[in-house]
Amino acid sequence: MFFTRTAFRSPISNLFCEPGETVWSAAELTLQQTWFLAYFEHFEVPGDTEFACGRTMLFAEFSGVEELIGLGPESGIHLKSVHILTPGHVNGTDTWKMDQIGVVWSGREPDAEYMPMDVFETTSGERYPASFVGNNAVEFQLDAVKFKFTN
Repeated sequence: MFFTRTAFRSPISNLFCEPGETVWSAAELTLQQTWFLAYFEHFEVPGDTEFACGRTMLFAEFSGVEELIGLGPESGIHLKSVHILTPGHVNGTDTWKMDQIGVVWSGREPDAEYMPMDVFETTSGERYPASFVGNNAVEFQLDAVKFKFTN
């Protein structure tokens, strides 16, 4: 979730946005949680690769990225990369960190009666669970590759 105020509303909103749309120059993250940044090409006409617009979206939950993936190529969307943004209490530092995701695993939490949970593996090999229990990703039972991202 984002928090913003009128002072951060961009004047571009008046020039280029459709009714109901707003451009913001700043927004505050309301929770120190994991976020996902998806970069994709959006083709005006699906299948016609001549004109593509690069777009970037920030999601509070991975389910938003899954929706993009689920749209498929017929939607004109070609996913280029997905990054995981982790706060310090998740990545073991005292600051935010951004890493490109290479693989998303379906797995299970060991302490919650093996509740299903995604585990995000970065291209550098680090793993972050989508867990609020606070388990380390190495403690998870990895069942199968859910998504593998390639450019």
